[in-house]
Amino acid sequence: MKTKHIALAAALLIGATAFKPQPGYKISGNIRGIENGIIYLTHQIGDQEIKDSTKITNGKFTFSGTTPEVMMYSIQMPKIREQKYFLLENKAMTFEGHKDSLFNAKIIGSPETDVYLAFYNGPWKTITSKAGMIYAALDSATQKGKVTLTPEQRKPFDDEFKNLDVLNQKAIKDYVLAHPGSVAVAAIVEERLINYNYPQQAAEMYTLFKPEVKNSYIGKAIKASLDLLNKTAPGKVAPDFTMNDVNGKPLKLSQLRGKYVLIDFWASWCVPCRKENPNVVAAYQKYHDQGFEILGVSLDSKKEAWLKAIKDDGLGWKHVSELKGWTNTAATAYGVKSVPASFLIDKEGKVIAKDLRGEELTKKLSEIFKD
Repeated sequence: MKTKHIALAAALLIGATAFKPQPGYKISGNIRGIENGIIYLTHQIGDQEIKDSTKITNGKFTFSGTTPEVMMYSIQMPKIREQKYFLLENKAMTFEGHKDSLFNAKIIGSPETDVYLAFYNGPWKTITSKAGMIYAALDSATQKGKVTLTPEQRKPFDDEFKNLDVLNQKAIKDYVLAHPGSVAVAAIVEERLINYNYPQQAAEMYTLFKPEVKNSYIGKAIKASLDLLNKTAPGKVAPDFTMNDVNGKPLKLSQLRGKYVLIDFWASWCVPCRKENPNVVAAYQKYHDQGFEILGVSLDSKKEAWLKAIKDDGLGWKHVSELKGWTNTAATAYGVKSVPASFLIDKEGKVIAKDLRGEELTKKLSEIFKD
């Protein structure tokens, strides 16, 4: 009889396991500043935004479901630009915040989110603080862009940015080494290195990930981005493209063969781009007659703003745009995730350098034209 009871118990246990609900997530939210309304849980896959919604009742809301793996999501509200990013896990989580400051909301119950936010609340604050001081000093020196600095005057700022870059890379690498099995570090690498066009550094960080992180959704996205960026690595022929110029006439990149060409991805709304423009203007004026050309590819969406920036900054070279913002086909083909971004190509159309700015651009052109 005892054996029968054990067998029966085992069968019941197997049956219970087979029908046990799959673990999912449940976000219990408490949002101040609003009694009733709508709130969204969103996730971005490529250009597609997947959005779930629920009602806020007496300042409370709930989202529940399952996620196939840890992924980046955000909680946002209608007509409010600010949102809270976090890593969604199949766990019970709580959200505490105010409708006017969603960015500062607290997410509790997600270990991956804890790792993710600890980077931005720690090492990254040091980086942004130093960057703010450098930009403030540069603004003062140029009178907010009204004065063009000479290469000698610009050099101290370029050196400071280089030192900050080294500090940035070290902070990220140290964090990856401390959390190699966390999907959160993959999210940080994607945001700070892939999206800001540091492919070599991103590739190095990728090798430090544990296998489960490499095989995660974000890990695979990083690998795909690295594969795309490899297509424009030095020595590769730059992808050809055709786009309309300021007069609506098509211009093909390969039409510029026989010259050294800087493909400059920028936009009128991009503050770093506008700050860099005086350096690019100086390089163009010095080397254009020797065979140097620039093709500006704008990620603007409004023609008026695009043309005004060209005029205001004195950008006397060739310009093209689809006026489609980040969906620009050339930016996609070149793996551009942030601006400014640039590719210097030789007379045969091969990439010889990427993202040369300030003194680095002048130095490279000086080597090419042997002045």
